[in-house]
Amino acid sequence: GNGIRAGDLQIGETTMADRDATDRGRPTGPGPRRFRGYRRDGQPASGPGPVDWGRIWFDKLARFHHVKEPSTWTFGREEVIEFLKHQKARGTPTWKRLRAVEALMEYQRSVRRVELPELADIRDTLQERASQERSGLTGDDEVEESPGLIDPKEPEVIQELRRALRVQHKAVKTERAYVGQVLAFMRKRRLSTLESFKKITASDVEAHLTELAVRDNVAESTQDQAYYALLFLFKYVLKRDMECIDAVRSTKPKRVPTVMSREEVSKVFSHLDGITLTMAKVLYGAGLRLSECLRLRVKDIDFDQMQIIVRRGKGKKDRITPFPKQLRATLKRLIEKRLWTHERDLEEGKASVWLPHALSVKYPNAHREFKWQYVFASERISRDPRNGNQHRHHIHKGTFPAHLARAVEQAGIQKQITSHTFRHSFATHLLSDGADIRTVQELLGHNDVKTTMIYLHVLNRQDVRVVSPLDRLLGPGDDSERSGGEPELRERLDRPEATRQDHDEEPETEEGTRDCQDVSQPHGEELNAREEEPVEKSGQGVSAVCIAADPIIESVAAEMDCVVLEREGACAEHDSSRVVEDDLSSGRFARMLKLVRNIRWHQWIPRVF
Repeated sequence: GNGIRAGDLQIGETTMADRDATDRGRPTGPGPRRFRGYRRDGQPASGPGPVDWGRIWFDKLARFHHVKEPSTWTFGREEVIEFLKHQKARGTPTWKRLRAVEALMEYQRSVRRVELPELADIRDTLQERASQERSGLTGDDEVEESPGLIDPKEPEVIQELRRALRVQHKAVKTERAYVGQVLAFMRKRRLSTLESFKKITASDVEAHLTELAVRDNVAESTQDQAYYALLFLFKYVLKRDMECIDAVRSTKPKRVPTVMSREEVSKVFSHLDGITLTMAKVLYGAGLRLSECLRLRVKDIDFDQMQIIVRRGKGKKDRITPFPKQLRATLKRLIEKRLWTHERDLEEGKASVWLPHALSVKYPNAHREFKWQYVFASERISRDPRNGNQHRHHIHKGTFPAHLARAVEQAGIQKQITSHTFRHSFATHLLSDGADIRTVQELLGHNDVKTTMIYLHVLNRQDVRVVSPLDRLLGPGDDSERSGGEPELRERLDRPEATRQDHDEEPETEEGTRDCQDVSQPHGEELNAREEEPVEKSGQGVSAVCIAADPIIESVAAEMDCVVLEREGACAEHDSSRVVEDDLSSGRFARMLKLVRNIRWHQWIPRVF
């Protein structure tokens, strides 16, 4: 409608007509547009300008196919299908892929002047799939345990990699991670076939791993994942032994797990309800991982022996964990409710559950039996990507973390708490209650006891008490308390810096001095014992006080031996000097200075002069 020719539209550029129309606030160019809003006073609202989704998705499509000159490139149906498969593998929902196809069709019609709708059948298929998801017939999730069939349109290297992983019965998550790392390596090195891997050497792998650590700044675990994925590819697919890899490797740090106290666990429980509360109690009471809790089936809970059997945990190991008595009645009610749902599915002909390792072939009716059903089942029906069958799968893995994050925020706990934190708290609280570390190792399913020993780093042991030096100095109470420790030192620490110097000066009496008997002695009964000792009449104690107190008095102290003092003054001075000498020898210099200031200097200084 603006008279723009197809040649005027370049990627990343705008025409004068576009800019003029944008200034007037009306849509510009081809494709769907998002307009700027208006305020209540009629003025245009500030914010980003119109968005051309057709051009945006075309740019993504061109980058995916590594097109050097997008302005002259013509894409077809096959290129779009390959791009949509990539988006689906990344987890892009169906409605978003549908919007991408519609935007690309609008770009073809408006910019490239293509009249034949090549993408119409793809759009119709995605529309049907999106409507089914909205109606709840198939749900938003697929059966995660099933890896699905190998796509024959994938690169040959990826197909062989998937076969090698499935022969060794690797987990679905491992397969997805390894495939993603190998695809990233292939894109950076421009590899597509098995023949192109012949020119790849260990130096190329070293360069790739170094780029991940230096340029991409990935985490240590991500770099390790890329290393083991390429190692598996070269060993089991390419049948080549990789030489010593001398790449820049990140050292994986030793991290201390986050552990909640019992009070914090109670706070989190108080902000959860329903099935999420039951799952949280199972995670904390039995020490399960989130995936193990989700995969619990009815047959895995033994109410008679009060134990939970974990099937195919991490490392494909089975183990037995204690069944908390607090959950006995709750889980019974949950299973009764689950039985009612299963009977309804049987009447509707939808009763089915996913079974691993082709057990559905060995036991054809097992998927309808109640004992094989998931305890924490989903309310929707999911689809198996391998054969398209519909099953009632367990709750999605992202449901519980979302509720947990909201509960932690409402509880006001400022810790990074995840689903795995309940497992950390389970192990730490067992060890603090005196459980044997080998027993905890078996309950957690660890291969090595060193993995379990990490919980000893965060354990507050009762037999080993470590007291902070600050608590020994000021007392075990909080800084707001004023009982215990050194009261005077607490008062000095709490005072502002500007008032400390004025407060340190002792107030003088009318005669300009303070009496030694008015000062509160820190030694208590020890000082009284000293007063009962016989006092010498010599003036050497006064000389020691003068020399230790101030260098200016050294000249005066030299003449003190010839001065005869009165008995009362000499006794007082000698007692004070004895206290100072003892304090000085034991390192209490601050108390020595305090006593020096309280000596009756007016009784003997006038006699010197």
